[in-house]
Amino acid sequence: MCRKLGWEPIQGENHMSAMTRERVLMALVNLGHSITIDEAMKRFQAYLDDRNTPLLPVDCRRAAFRAVMRNTNTSNRNGFEALLTIYKEAQAVQEKARVLRCLASCPEPDIVLEVLNFMLSDEVRVQDITYVLSGKSLEGRETAWRWLKENWDLIVAKCDDMILHSFIRNVVTPFSSHDMADEVEAFFASCETASFAMNLKQSIEQVRIKARWVESIKQEESIEELVRGLACIG
Repeated sequence: MCRKLGWEPIQGENHMSAMTRERVLMALVNLGHSITIDEAMKRFQAYLDDRNTPLLPVDCRRAAFRAVMRNTNTSNRNGFEALLTIYKEAQAVQEKARVLRCLASCPEPDIVLEVLNFMLSDEVRVQDITYVLSGKSLEGRETAWRWLKENWDLIVAKCDDMILHSFIRNVVTPFSSHDMADEVEAFFASCETASFAMNLKQSIEQVRIKARWVESIKQEESIEELVRGLACIG
């Protein structure tokens, strides 16, 4: 599919093809497909050299930006800094949104923490905070939860109900253990939650559903191991 669609628009293609290209490239980057990531990094560099390059069309930029952040760490921040520059220099709201959707996708917690702090700064419009939250990496979920607890008063003061819903959904639901569900409930027990109580309840229930699923998988694996062990004894 990726070879067929390529990275550049094909003359006469329809809108569905462009959308499919973006989704396929994003999926390959998220899965760590090395060939796609290498190509994304090359095209990103071309984009840094020339914002009008045809090598990185609009519908492929998120994949390239995501590849950059998935390969960013504290000892190699060049791509991260370059994306921040693109964000600050961009005039189009759509371009700013594309960058924001990818900044927190880094697997390194320290970078995720830096992005979360940047998200609450005056550099990001309040209504755009949801873009950052929706792109947060799974590896950064514990960092995001600790950060939320430490900054909850500031978040409440700065954000409206819709944004608060986004915080709950994107920070809480990635977890999959009863311990984390209990911790979330305990934290919000002392907070005013009237405006997002239903959202909080649903998010915690999603965590518990995933926790039960994880437990069932572990139980099945334990049973299989027991059966194999008995077969060896027999």
